[in-house]
Amino acid sequence: MRVQNQIICSTDLAGKVYKNPNYLQTRQRINYLVNHFLSQGILYSRLHDLPTQFENPRQRHWQPIDWKAISDEQIVGVPKDLFISFLVNATEIETPIRNYAIESRDYLQAAHPQLARFMGGTFSEDGKMLEIGVWEKEERQHAPVFQKIYHKLTLEKLQPKPNTVQGYQKSDDLQQDIYSHVLSRMATEWSATSSYLWLMAHSTGALQHAIAQPLQDEINHLAKFWGIGIWAFGDSYIARLQGMTQLLIDLLKHHKNERSQEVNIFGFSNALYAVELMFTFSRVMTRLNRWHKSLDAGYLENLFGEKPMLLT
Repeated sequence: MRVQNQIICSTDLAGKVYKNPNYLQTRQRINYLVNHFLSQGILYSRLHDLPTQFENPRQRHWQPIDWKAISDEQIVGVPKDLFISFLVNATEIETPIRNYAIESRDYLQAAHPQLARFMGGTFSEDGKMLEIGVWEKEERQHAPVFQKIYHKLTLEKLQPKPNTVQGYQKSDDLQQDIYSHVLSRMATEWSATSSYLWLMAHSTGALQHAIAQPLQDEINHLAKFWGIGIWAFGDSYIARLQGMTQLLIDLLKHHKNERSQEVNIFGFSNALYAVELMFTFSRVMTRLNRWHKSLDAGYLENLFGEKPMLLT
């Protein structure tokens, strides 16, 4: 079968695989991934799991990755250097997970100790870590996966330059501090989800399956933050997130190393990939908005209880 002179070779996690996909065919793959990995049933399941995690923390199970089967021939419809640049960017964002986890714990401890534990674990009075948070356990697997993929595709060892984490920045308004932090964490999960979906749309086989593992963690965390953010702050929280264009741009700014090229989507030499990525961000937000309309206050209060006084 031929579609616009492109041979449909097979199917994968993103649907039909095209030898040299055009823009519409790539959009078709992105839509397929969004429909499959961000279905309303999955989003509800991930959110409904959060109170269970408060009582009985457990790490999400990963499917095995066939490392021997990964090759650069599994990159689909995008230059290899650009694909690798996104891997580098993903690794550097994912590297300082312990610092992210402690930052979140410090912001959330006073208002919601259970969520603080989920993110950053527990500590003794003298500051010794007693338990690693579930969020950190899941997130800290991501950078090693991207580093291994990088090695498989380049035969080189990646030395990532981690993002800088500001840490807890206390002001006189604790509620606003928590609001801004949760909003920022949500935007980061949105960014990671969208970026990994784009990588999956441009990969197949074992390479695509490897990327699907951290993607599912990000969707898991995105659903949890989205739901508890609405519970804590209401619709104004989501309206502000939707308008965070500048933050989105900042999150997508490039990182450079000796091998990588520009990965800032607004600096692509071929604007097609910038359009694809922005389309992916938009589709994820559209899907979340559709789910949001079904989340009523009664359901969220039944799930999480009454809001803490610090958040009212």
